[in-house]
Amino acid sequence: MESDSHTPIIDRAEFARLIGALLELRPRPRQLAAHFAAEAHWHMNGDPQTWAYAGARRDREAIVTYLEAFAVEFEQIEVRLQNTLIDGEQACVQYELQVRHRGTRRAATIPCLCFVRVEGESIVEVNEFLDSATLFGLRESRL
Repeated sequence: MESDSHTPIIDRAEFARLIGALLELRPRPRQLAAHFAAEAHWHMNGDPQTWAYAGARRDREAIVTYLEAFAVEFEQIEVRLQNTLIDGEQACVQYELQVRHRGTRRAATIPCLCFVRVEGESIVEVNEFLDSATLFGLRESRL
């Protein structure tokens, strides 16, 4: 079976493994980089004017740089996969991200949703939606 782009559709088990790697290696972006196509895109919800992590990254190195910056500010303690829906070369992934702000030491569990698209066996697109208001709140120290 082939996709519209004439790239073979990824096997479901391989796609599930790729999703597992995406979640497990998110805190270690250099190890995750090999799973992305060179021209991959990553978009995080939010306004880039007020949230440095929001917006689009347009290639593998920009994605790695973004994930490294996120990891500098937020310790990613645990990622828990909730649900996955795979349809051909696309998947919807629901997960929870337990994080702790490295400055304030405040922690929270953030509900997340991402849409992942692959070509062949490489990730070409991730659209991530997470609760940025809670992340903002972790930056604030309590008095």
